[in-house]
Amino acid sequence: MKRAYRSLLGLTETYYPILFAALVCAAAFLCFRCLGVKAIDSWDEARHGISAYEMLQSGNYLVNTYLGEPDYWNVKPPLSFWSVAAGFALFGYNAVGLRFFSALAYLITCVCAGLFARRYGKLASLLTMVFLCANYFPFKAHLVRAGDADSLYLLFFTLAMLCMLKLGKNGRMLSLCGLFFALAFLTKSFHALMIAAVGGLFLLMTGEFKRMKAGRFLLFLGCAFLPVLLWAVFRCQYDGLTFFREMYAADIAGRTASGGLEGHGAPFSFYLTSIFWNFDYIYGWLTLAVLLGILVLWIRPLRKKDSPLPDADLCGLLLWLLVPLLGFSAVSTKLMWYVYPCIVPLCLLAAVFVSSFLRMEKAPGALMLASGLLLAAGSARFVWENYADNVRGARGNDLQTFVSEQFDRDGDLAGRTVYLDAYDPFLYANTETWEQNMRLLAMLEGDLDCRDGGAEAFLRDEGDALLILSIPFLEDYPELSSCRVLADNGQYMLIDNSSASRE
Repeated sequence: MKRAYRSLLGLTETYYPILFAALVCAAAFLCFRCLGVKAIDSWDEARHGISAYEMLQSGNYLVNTYLGEPDYWNVKPPLSFWSVAAGFALFGYNAVGLRFFSALAYLITCVCAGLFARRYGKLASLLTMVFLCANYFPFKAHLVRAGDADSLYLLFFTLAMLCMLKLGKNGRMLSLCGLFFALAFLTKSFHALMIAAVGGLFLLMTGEFKRMKAGRFLLFLGCAFLPVLLWAVFRCQYDGLTFFREMYAADIAGRTASGGLEGHGAPFSFYLTSIFWNFDYIYGWLTLAVLLGILVLWIRPLRKKDSPLPDADLCGLLLWLLVPLLGFSAVSTKLMWYVYPCIVPLCLLAAVFVSSFLRMEKAPGALMLASGLLLAAGSARFVWENYADNVRGARGNDLQTFVSEQFDRDGDLAGRTVYLDAYDPFLYANTETWEQNMRLLAMLEGDLDCRDGGAEAFLRDEGDALLILSIPFLEDYPELSSCRVLADNGQYMLIDNSSASRE
């Protein structure tokens, strides 16, 4: 039994390149499959999409606007808007363009973390990739398959931390840490301060700060702050300090205020109970593996050669996991995606400890074989659930589908004025106003001029206009009988009031 187990374990060593490539393909499949199917969400995703669209239309890539005016609600630096704009430029004005670079950023994060874990063994590297493929929540909301800032921020956060962990062997990595901090700040503003907190504590606790040369430290400061300062100088030319005051008010004052920003207050234990100790998903099991691994190290200190990872690496990974977790737990505003960066070190630590356990020489073969099979079955189940819910289970909504089917940027209806009086599945309600997600879709599909006010405003409009109407509402407006119906799918109709349609 033990010999058979060792043979199976040896396959991970022999075929590591093939297995790693297969897991990269699996991660890519999870990231990109059906990427454009899911309905566009309001708020962060739609807001980023509208700002990126308007950047492309106006040619101003420093000021993010909403409906032509500087946006002081989504007060983020421009890097994430640029990534969405680049997606539109490459793939067209559609949901794939909106989300492409978020999906790519997560895939790069997985590959970089998996390759880094190779220093702890090939099995640890493979397990890291598996755990990141089973990473349910970031695929569900606000990261991998969403066109906003969080996936790009996670990538820069991860790269900064991986460079930090390599400082002991290569001091030049400090400059890269600084550069990735700057890029993270230019993506998600003050959230990047968590990188500084982790890095500062790591330098102090490992003694790297004392060994640092002055020139290298100055280069680090230049890499960390010069890109941010350059952006700030150019941004100030448009509205002075207004944007920066609003950025501080939203990201620092607002999120630390009592009760939480915009009703997102939650108790200190929110992240622990909803993610890290949640055994309905893989996170509870990963946390348990990390706790047991650390407990073994504390109770029976291992000889240096037997330790699964160096002390400095253990210190860095724990800081990477705990500082953002505790920091954002202490802040009154709680949103699940704030702690997504903590999941990467959780996967790394769990992979190291689990692979160390699976490679124990003196353990009974039957126990190890059973443990390995249980790990494989459990991981496969969580990866499958991620795929089934977030990839295969991706769904549009009926109203967005109707709009997509009726408009084309090169069609006759492009650029027209459009009113809306319909049931919106995103709101679970009837609406006469254009939600942010519907505005973005209308912009992308037909460069439409979206007007609020519903059927009544449409009837008062003396120009050429269109109306998207839920069919049951037609009986409330007999005046619409004089207008031409351009499309009718049994649920919604597209009505034209232009003079040509009334002739």
